[in-house]
Amino acid sequence: MAKNYFKSEMLYFEKVGSKKVICILFFSLLTSSFLYSQTVKVSGVVTDNLGIPLFQSHLQIQELNKNAVTNEDGKFTFKKIPKGKYSLKVSYIGFKTNYQTIDVLDEKTNIKLTIQLKPEQNQLNEVTLEGKSTVQRLRESTANVSVLQMEKFRERNINTSDIVKQISGVNVRQTGGFGSDAKIYVNGMTGKSVPFFLDGIPLSYFGAGLGLNVLPSNLIEQIEVYKGVVPVDLGADALGGAINIVPRKSYSDYLDVSYSAGSFNSHKMSVNAQLMSSDNQWMFGVNSFFNHSDNSYKVDVEIPNEQGNPKPARVKRFHDKYSNHLLNIYAGVLDKKYADRLVLSARYSGLDDDIQHNAIMAQPYGEATYSESTVGTSLEYEKKNILKKMNMKWYSAYNRTRGHFIDTTLNAYTWDGKIYRKRTDGGEISTSRNSLKLTSQSVLNRVNLNYHPWKKGKFTLNLFSSWFRRVGEDPIAAEFYGEDFFKNPTQLFKNALGIAYEHRFSKKLTSYTAAKHFWLDADGYEIKNLDFVPNQQETSNFGFLQSLRYHLTKSFLVKSSYEYATRLPDEVELFGDFTLIKSNPFLEPEQSHNLNLGFQLKTKKVNWDTNLFYRGTNNVIWLRTSQFYSQYQNLLKSRTLGVDMELHYRPVDFLDIKTNATYQDLRNRSPKSITGAVDNRYFNARLPNIPYFFGNAEVRYHKENFLHTKNTISAWWSANYVNEFYLFWAVDGNKDLKNTIPSQFTQNLGITLSRPENRWTVTAEATNICNEKVFDNFSVQRPGRAFYITLRTFIN
Repeated sequence: MAKNYFKSEMLYFEKVGSKKVICILFFSLLTSSFLYSQTVKVSGVVTDNLGIPLFQSHLQIQELNKNAVTNEDGKFTFKKIPKGKYSLKVSYIGFKTNYQTIDVLDEKTNIKLTIQLKPEQNQLNEVTLEGKSTVQRLRESTANVSVLQMEKFRERNINTSDIVKQISGVNVRQTGGFGSDAKIYVNGMTGKSVPFFLDGIPLSYFGAGLGLNVLPSNLIEQIEVYKGVVPVDLGADALGGAINIVPRKSYSDYLDVSYSAGSFNSHKMSVNAQLMSSDNQWMFGVNSFFNHSDNSYKVDVEIPNEQGNPKPARVKRFHDKYSNHLLNIYAGVLDKKYADRLVLSARYSGLDDDIQHNAIMAQPYGEATYSESTVGTSLEYEKKNILKKMNMKWYSAYNRTRGHFIDTTLNAYTWDGKIYRKRTDGGEISTSRNSLKLTSQSVLNRVNLNYHPWKKGKFTLNLFSSWFRRVGEDPIAAEFYGEDFFKNPTQLFKNALGIAYEHRFSKKLTSYTAAKHFWLDADGYEIKNLDFVPNQQETSNFGFLQSLRYHLTKSFLVKSSYEYATRLPDEVELFGDFTLIKSNPFLEPEQSHNLNLGFQLKTKKVNWDTNLFYRGTNNVIWLRTSQFYSQYQNLLKSRTLGVDMELHYRPVDFLDIKTNATYQDLRNRSPKSITGAVDNRYFNARLPNIPYFFGNAEVRYHKENFLHTKNTISAWWSANYVNEFYLFWAVDGNKDLKNTIPSQFTQNLGITLSRPENRWTVTAEATNICNEKVFDNFSVQRPGRAFYITLRTFIN
């Protein structure tokens, strides 16, 4: 049987014909040998007295000194248990420790257990909270937050940005295919107003090679989307929400290897491994990935004919390859007197990007490129009760990034990749031409303190500080300008301080109050009319938030929140990227009044969430785009009213049905003095080029022991809908003749088959199966139908 299995796998790889899968084949052969020579597996689930799964319960087989921790579903697994009789210890905070005897009679019959823990009699008030998973407690907190667990996405070829847009109130728009810039819209807020965090640290500090749109799902435990209000634990300024990516933090040995190949010459590979000591006192691990795509999907464009007249054509995108990579090595100690967790990490990441066109897809580029590499190190420290009733988390990091932007050719290209003329001067993007080398450094530090002076109250203090410096050199541009302006350094200091108090008045009512202070000191410049214009500014702003949560019944709760939010401009908005974005060191901070009212219902089969929101924003920082360059500017005042809804229905254990929809009405509230118009016709007009109605749906079938075998099967259908919207102001010109982004409805299909013990997984999926024409920012066309195969092995 095993021999036939290996033969079929070899035939498959010969058909694929890719040398890049050889290492994956090695792991599959190694894994398959385990499958046919395994010892007994002891698995099961741990619940409370009400049958609710207990997340992170600790289990230990005492005679073998083997340890396990339950997952979000309360499940655990011990593998390779030899014949014998053992004592199993199960413990969880707030519950009585449970002892069970495991009798392994032979090495062929696996053992399944259901363990129910009883609450401690003197901690009844805490049982309701402790008996729920961490995810459920976060969903039921005072924060208006949506949580998406990543376990089901780890076997798939899917970008993190495409996962995020499955959350209600969230829309993602990209400037092309894989690796292109992604803009996130959360309840009407977009761009830098919704920052990304990696475990509470702004993602931008880790380099472009670790952007949200290219971060592999294998590295992520869950994604948290905060809407309207942002807790002080996320230590940076944010205007209308935030997205926090929680990385995987396993405390067991494991090897996780995956490889994916598909349309447009796309390849994704990741290798993650961790080694724990037998007493769980220290660990060593590696995270790594490599992604590549040619992005050679077809687009509809216009190409000049022999007479120079533009003619419609459908061609493959050219010069749009993108690759990114990461190698992260970490080591640390756990459960010491001086630290619960102390981890030192060193990483190297980078990217290589062919620049295909400008922001509005009006001009193709055939040779402009950008490459980047980042070297960084970080230290994480966690300690509970560092002082009496006080917990501490500390994070410190240093990053050094080198980037190289090349735009030197005199060739001008058409959309079919042909040279149609040669210019006498200038590059494809810049008038000076560029061979620009940039070196940037950043230092950041975060301290988070939680103080529990009494049972019903908790104080949180979060201090985040960062320093950024960038300098460059460009001998080609220096010949054009007469001097090398890029040698002038730009510097940015930012500091965010937050203090919060959470109080539980009763089992039903909880309050969260916070105050924030933000400070910025920037030294920059812009090149205006061939002149060097320096600028220095210092800004200080306050913020405030108040949120409440009230349980009307055990299964139904109401949330309300208000935040006066401030967001300071970041280094790219102030100093540009010296490629497609010009500097604007004179930007002012954004401010917004955010109101939210949410309702949440949770039963055994139904989860329902609805959120009403209002945003009143001043000094909106937006990206003004032209044919040749982009620049961030302060312009609009806006008002947003909206509602989002999400419904999750599970009629039976093996079937999940999810759907969500969002309606957001964004209106300009700027007078003509700000818009530059001759009258006030733009006042209260809907903001253009922003979707106002969109939604998602998914039906998933998941069955263990499929057809009475040891295999597990998952199959799904998902869809995304965006209603049509105007590309420019609706109040200008004849509406019937205006440019619109048409309504879009895309569908995806996929199936995953897992071999015994999930050590071998194969996934086949098709995206945009009807090959719908999909548009995004400024009418940029997105990929059509695509197919992918993903192989994964996971050993622990």
